Amino acid sequence: MLRPDALTGLLAPHRAAALAGYAAAYTPSLLPRPWYFQGLVAGLGAMAAFQSGLLVRSTISLATRKFPPRTISLRAMTTTGRIAGALAGLGATIAIPALATRWQRANADHVENPAHSPLWAVGSAATAAAVFSLLAAQWRFMVWASSHLHIRVASKMTNAILARIISTLTVLATTGLVFDRVLMRGLMLVVTSASARVDLRTPPNVVQPTTELHSGSPASNESWDRLGLQGKRFTCAGPSRERIEEVCGGQAMQPIRAYASMNRRTIPQVVDAVLAEMDRTDAWSRSRILLVTTTGRGNVNEWSASTFEYLTRGDCATVAMQYSGLPSAVTMIADKQDPVRASRLLYQAVTERIAALPAERRPLIYLGGESLGAFGSTGIIDGIEDLPTSAAGAVWTGCPDFSPLQEALIEARDPGSDTIFPVVDGGRHVRFAMTPEQLVVPTHGGHLGPWEFPRYVFLRNETDPVTFWNPRLLWRRPQWLTDMTGTNTPMGRMRWWPFITFWQITSDMPVCRDVRAGFGHKYHAEQCIPAWVAVLGLDPDEDRSAITEALMSDVPPVSP
Repeated sequence: MLRPDALTGLLAPHRAAALAGYAAAYTPSLLPRPWYFQGLVAGLGAMAAFQSGLLVRSTISLATRKFPPRTISLRAMTTTGRIAGALAGLGATIAIPALATRWQRANADHVENPAHSPLWAVGSAATAAAVFSLLAAQWRFMVWASSHLHIRVASKMTNAILARIISTLTVLATTGLVFDRVLMRGLMLVVTSASARVDLRTPPNVVQPTTELHSGSPASNESWDRLGLQGKRFTCAGPSRERIEEVCGGQAMQPIRAYASMNRRTIPQVVDAVLAEMDRTDAWSRSRILLVTTTGRGNVNEWSASTFEYLTRGDCATVAMQYSGLPSAVTMIADKQDPVRASRLLYQAVTERIAALPAERRPLIYLGGESLGAFGSTGIIDGIEDLPTSAAGAVWTGCPDFSPLQEALIEARDPGSDTIFPVVDGGRHVRFAMTPEQLVVPTHGGHLGPWEFPRYVFLRNETDPVTFWNPRLLWRRPQWLTDMTGTNTPMGRMRWWPFITFWQITSDMPVCRDVRAGFGHKYHAEQCIPAWVAVLGLDPDEDRSAITEALMSDVPPVSP
């Protein structure tokens, strides 16, 4: 009869699965990773594959107890498998990181990051081995503990198999917990830099605004102490009237910034608070109003907001609100429709108020948002056919792949254009770009015709995993990989594998802000200025280097 100790001892296939998971974690992806994070990813990937394979194997062994096959001997196979697996595992543990160093350096060069040293392979391999060993030790302990629980089932053999199944499930749960608490926590940092505790802080460079035209000022209905960290950062920032006049020359106005945080209020109540701030500052008298949908706890891309204020010479009101007390990644899981709901309520409330004004006094409405904020802001627009009448224009940065409007636009792209920077209706109203040149000349196929108003811009970086992450990567090859095949880019070096590509893009997210501006999930002044110039219909040939220099000087780096 098939011996249970031989069956459960045949670990070579599981070691092969672990090796496959380890290798998959090192395959080319969008961004370079530090050695310690790459090691964590590789160790978790190896253990997840190892335990998944072992779980299947143990389940089959349990089935063979009930429906025994004919007697076979596995002793030689077990010994050979262990030796071969050990040798292959040792060689691969060293060889795979060494081979991966080449594309890691290529990715680092592409995003203009310093290249990894040769010690990167050693450090990542050692970290992976440590992570794998810790989880393996946990599995062995669980096997031992489960075997001594004296579970009353059919036989000792069945007990042993069940012990392994229970242990494997425990280790898989631990691996999943690490994914959730480490990798997904890193994803949260992509779109928000504040935890609940940090949200109460006021960093040294964040001070209460003195102008009464900003929320949080002494004249505001919204208390400075209760604005939250991101609300404070937004309301204390931005150029003053004097700064705009200094940089741009001529006359300017003091820009208005209206903001309200949750403070245990419902979303409709926060909308009412924002409207009260707009009333207090007389935002309705400005020629343009920018409605920004924030990320999770209320972050606004300062490059984009300040650019809008400079280009309009302060004759504007920038309006934003907090719609969740949770980080964006948690909001996306708990209720992904929160940003859409908040965006729609604020948009409807503002447009109703504007409609009540005399036609000659109605300000133009513009939309903006980054990451989950872009997802919420695009949710205001029901479909492509509504673009000409929904707003005067918009700039969305790093919009997630699951935005319905963005998906519809990519699906409706012109023949010959790609899915990364698609050309839709000849670029009549919407354009996708990473560089200023792509607003005028597409670089990946298609033809741009006249750009009519209103104008909408999707800023997306080729190396931004947020814009390309989608659960469908688990089972479907994305078209963007096909579009970039053969190009000398990180995308061009990638290959699609079921689950693996999804795992790789997911693993890129926690490090997608550890790169220079203009790459990953970092959208900079040099991208925002040309985009807003185009959307506002200003002269694209005018020299605006002074605005770029002012933003580089005045906008502080965001830190927790």
